[in-house]
Amino acid sequence: MPLKQLFEEVMNNYIVTKSSQPFKGNRMGGILRNEIPNAIQKFSFIGGDFIVKGSCGQGNWAEIPWVAIMHKSVTKTTMEGVYIVYLFSSDMKRLYITLNQGCTKLKDEYGKATAIEKMMSVATSIRDKLNPKGWKTDDNISIGNEFYEKGMIFYKLYEKDNIPSDEVLKSDLNDLINIYIDYILSTRNSKEESIQKEDMTNTFNIKEEITNIKNYIRSRGFLYDDNLIENYYLSLKTKPFLILAGISGTGKSKLARLFAEAIGATAENGRFKLVPVRPDWSDSTDLLGYKDLNGRFHPGVLTTFVKDAMKNPQKPYFFVLDEMNLARVEYYFSDVLSIIESRNKVNKTIVSDRLLNRELLDSASFSEYGDIYIPDNLYFIGTVNMDETTFPFSKKVLDRANVIELSDVYLDYAFEDVEEVSPKTLNNNFLRSDFLTLKDCAGYDDIVDKTIFILKDINNILGYYRFGYRVRDEICFYIIYNSIYGLMDFDDAMDNEILQKILPRINGSSISIKKILIELFKICSGNLENRFDYDSDVSEKMFEEIVNAKYRKSCEKIAFMTRRYEEDGFTSYWL
Repeated sequence: MPLKQLFEEVMNNYIVTKSSQPFKGNRMGGILRNEIPNAIQKFSFIGGDFIVKGSCGQGNWAEIPWVAIMHKSVTKTTMEGVYIVYLFSSDMKRLYITLNQGCTKLKDEYGKATAIEKMMSVATSIRDKLNPKGWKTDDNISIGNEFYEKGMIFYKLYEKDNIPSDEVLKSDLNDLINIYIDYILSTRNSKEESIQKEDMTNTFNIKEEITNIKNYIRSRGFLYDDNLIENYYLSLKTKPFLILAGISGTGKSKLARLFAEAIGATAENGRFKLVPVRPDWSDSTDLLGYKDLNGRFHPGVLTTFVKDAMKNPQKPYFFVLDEMNLARVEYYFSDVLSIIESRNKVNKTIVSDRLLNRELLDSASFSEYGDIYIPDNLYFIGTVNMDETTFPFSKKVLDRANVIELSDVYLDYAFEDVEEVSPKTLNNNFLRSDFLTLKDCAGYDDIVDKTIFILKDINNILGYYRFGYRVRDEICFYIIYNSIYGLMDFDDAMDNEILQKILPRINGSSISIKKILIELFKICSGNLENRFDYDSDVSEKMFEEIVNAKYRKSCEKIAFMTRRYEEDGFTSYWL
């Protein structure tokens, strides 16, 4: 739906909706929280460094609904900082596009009067520094909220019966984005002022970059399912550890290599490393290193790779463990998994605990390797074959990764004349995590609440297989990133996370397993009224209902797992 039409729908219907309809599940909320932000996110000048968020209240209807555009370097929440915001007047007769300020934290700290005084001072200071380029700076703004009015820096007014076309709306927003960037540059110290303005405007358009990655992979003669690359990207953005699972020969290792190549990381430039796992790996010696009988330290393949990644923090590095479950993952990789979990932010940089124990190093090597840690530009991908020749995964491993399954095989082949696509060289901001805890997700309360509501229903039926806070948080991160970049529908993203973070944990032979799978299927199908006889064969009925399921891929996997239980008395995600 055009942006103009969305704005008009809010102005025509918000007051009646607010006074007569329930808040929860209302379409008006969907327009403000999803449809308008998604329409704005599609503009080419809104890249990955911008957060677009709309709101009509938290639990109850707000008097003033809004849609904000925030640059991550300034603020990630509307409670503070300077950002662009569309504000609907309380009588719904006017819509303002403004450069404005967050007031909540100022009000909490100083009280109303002092907060308004400080906001007006900031507004005056910014106006003195920047060229308004025709935007209004007067006080003739009538919204119905004093904080929004006094915090206003620049604005334009659209009357209810005269909302301009999408082209004009897009042009106006682009103009204000440029003023916003001028403001950001003006706040930088002398060292940062050497950054050129075009570096600020050349933010990632995530959809365009992913399309280029897809085209590059296709030009190399490989085809993968729809949304696989989006899923791969979101999984790595959520957590720098990803597992690609499937039968042998489905292109797992090739996918990892081609994705890395598409953004400029290759074996030739030292930013892509594929290490075949050996069945005799029983500890971390091959990865981290060892001390010989003479007390001299010999670094492992991962240790040297980590050191190289730390020298080049702006570029992503990919470390691939090929056929990682030929040996028990916990034996050789548990130390690394624990270090990944120690990540925290120090001056906006994500760091971890030291990778190597002091006892492992000799005095000569301590100065070279003693302080290395897992940097935020290093990403781990494991490929695993799902067959009887490999070892299963423990919950410790599964809790820490998204598991993407590549098992669908289509043997048809068509020769195509595909245009050659060159890889791009992207910096680490493309993949770097923004969230480490739910506390970092301030401003995305609606998405978090919606996600957790679904997860609580699922967790209530899992029994022994219940998941904890880590899984909850990482699923929320995945869903938020997807919402920011508009890559998939909410239900498709949630479907992926149920399939990748929850179902791999389930295996066993007790009757309780079948009951869990049936209850999960009810939730994933969206039909809680389904009646299944636990003692009969129900998998075929499940397969019949997949076509209309809410979370189709998860339902399909549950149906296969249920069929295996009915045939063999045992089931698992992995076979």
